[in-house]
Amino acid sequence: MRIALRPLLLALTLGTALALPAHAQQSASGAVATKAAARTAAAKPAAEDLVAGDYVIDVAHSHVYFFISHLGVSRFMGRFDDIKGTFMIGQKPTDSAVSATVSVSSVNTKHQKLEDHLRSPDFFDAAQFPTMTFESTRVRWNNRGEGVLSGNLTIHGVTKPVDFDLKLTGAGKGPRGDTRAGFESTATIKRSDFGMNYGLPRVVGDTVEIALSIEGIRQ
Repeated sequence: MRIALRPLLLALTLGTALALPAHAQQSASGAVATKAAARTAAAKPAAEDLVAGDYVIDVAHSHVYFFISHLGVSRFMGRFDDIKGTFMIGQKPTDSAVSATVSVSSVNTKHQKLEDHLRSPDFFDAAQFPTMTFESTRVRWNNRGEGVLSGNLTIHGVTKPVDFDLKLTGAGKGPRGDTRAGFESTATIKRSDFGMNYGLPRVVGDTVEIALSIEGIRQ
């Protein structure tokens, strides 16, 4: 008589698992959870991983995103693809500094007519104000790489102080041995504060969420 070994083995395995005491099953699942938590903790970047020095923003791996209400219906997203600048990581966080310039013409919404409108005098007026700039006045973060980036943001020829929430996303070596560091930062502004009033209050919202993803290469 032939016995189907595969189904028999599956049945025995299932029976053994069901026969385990509850505390043994909980212990096994707890061990798995502990290992997963350890992996997550090990992967989380820390400020101690940062190497002090001067960094240049890597244009290919850095973006500026913005989110704004359209007609009170959707949360529209766009981005600027051309961001240049430098940042300095000090021996202490407070010794650090950031300087960045964004080309207004690099706005990207995946829609040419909309991009042309955003470049027009109704919005950014790229012909008169071709760039947006940010110059830090204070930088601080904790040992988890989380903190605040304060500075002066200039848009549409108007300069206002802005605080960005700052988060270290990673630090380490690139494929060619160069030292890199990455950050994310977010802030909320009102475009009317910068003299951009077209479409207010309903067509285009006033509140703009800004999100930056920045990678720098140590010089």
